[in-house]
Amino acid sequence: MRPLILVSDRRAGFVPVMLLAFLVAGLLRAQNAAPGAPPAPSTAAPAQPSSWFNAQTRELGLTGFESIAEITPEGYLRTGFGELMFFAGPNLEPTNVGGNIHVENGLPVVHAEFEHDGIGYRFTIFAGKVDRSAIVRARQHAKFPFMPGFDIESGIVEPEVDFIRVEIANQTKEQRRAVLASGFRYQDPNAPAAPTGQPGEAFNRGWVNYFDDANFYRFNRDLYIFPPGFIDRSFTIRKNWDQPNPQYVLGVTHVDAAPDTPVGIVTYARQLNAGETWTMDFKMPLIPTADPFVISAIDDAKFDDVEAQMHGGAAPAH
Repeated sequence: MRPLILVSDRRAGFVPVMLLAFLVAGLLRAQNAAPGAPPAPSTAAPAQPSSWFNAQTRELGLTGFESIAEITPEGYLRTGFGELMFFAGPNLEPTNVGGNIHVENGLPVVHAEFEHDGIGYRFTIFAGKVDRSAIVRARQHAKFPFMPGFDIESGIVEPEVDFIRVEIANQTKEQRRAVLASGFRYQDPNAPAAPTGQPGEAFNRGWVNYFDDANFYRFNRDLYIFPPGFIDRSFTIRKNWDQPNPQYVLGVTHVDAAPDTPVGIVTYARQLNAGETWTMDFKMPLIPTADPFVISAIDDAKFDDVEAQMHGGAAPAH
């Protein structure tokens, strides 16, 4: 993969976000190989190389929220609860980007892009929140009644959410197959400790996971939200998608993964005509939530609507 990145920090006065400039980690991928793949022969020292040692992270967060997400040197989103990763190409290689910071007026946003086999992958990431009115609407449509006298507008905490848009473009003059996958791991084995004072939790080998049609969960807490149109869901990376999935993904499963093993893999593939672009939106709550109404509101939140609201504009009517 050839990494190309433009990172912009378009600052608004009501969204103080500190984006720390980092050095380009080099064009060679320092990320570990995908789980299940044999390690490549190497004459390097036993310690695995990592861009953590020669590049700093960037941070995204909002006023009034105690949590932030780090954008790692590879372009992943990291919190004290884990790391949202992406993979590309038929072998599901972990993506890896690095670059510079540019400051513009407006909403803080990260733009990162790379090319793989003539397919361009462009990421746009910003921190936003889901308005309490959306959670109230979710409560109003509850399938079960609340206790008499309960105020459905009470006790609502607006969740901070990272919104990720991936635009996949065929940059060649012939039809090409584009492949993208998302996944979630607890930590990069070469990463420093999580920032002190940040919400998070210690790794637990006893964690269980499961999917629904749009979310991946740890116990009953939503880790990240993925779009429809996937061709495969699996607890760990599967290269042979045409083979039966060995595990029932809708059932609660003890994956017994190591801290650095990506789990919750959702794979997308599509034939793109020359010049065609395919767009997908992912979301990650900075603090995993088990509240079904908050989860419903996050599921329904649209990238364009939240971006418009963060800019001070009205959300488009639906």
